[in-house]
Amino acid sequence: MLTVDFTRFPLAAGDRVLDLGCGAGRHAFECYRRGAQVVALDRNGEEIREVAKWFAAMKEAGEAPEGATATAMEGDA
Repeated sequence: MLTVDFTRFPLAAGDRVLDLGCGAGRHAFECYRRGAQVVALDRNGEEIREVAKWFAAMKEAGEAPEGATATAMEGDA
């Protein structure tokens, strides 16, 4: 499994990220924590609904800085 090395992928608060084929959302979650405006897209409706729940839980727990946004969408690109 490939993963993003965030020490080599500079991401600043306010950057926009489109995570195509986000799966369970691990990369989208980290981008959200770093203050990005994230759109997570996947064809698997069940999985994307779980990602949406995690985004909401992260927001409620204060895990994302002010200005960060996260949207989970079912679809195909």
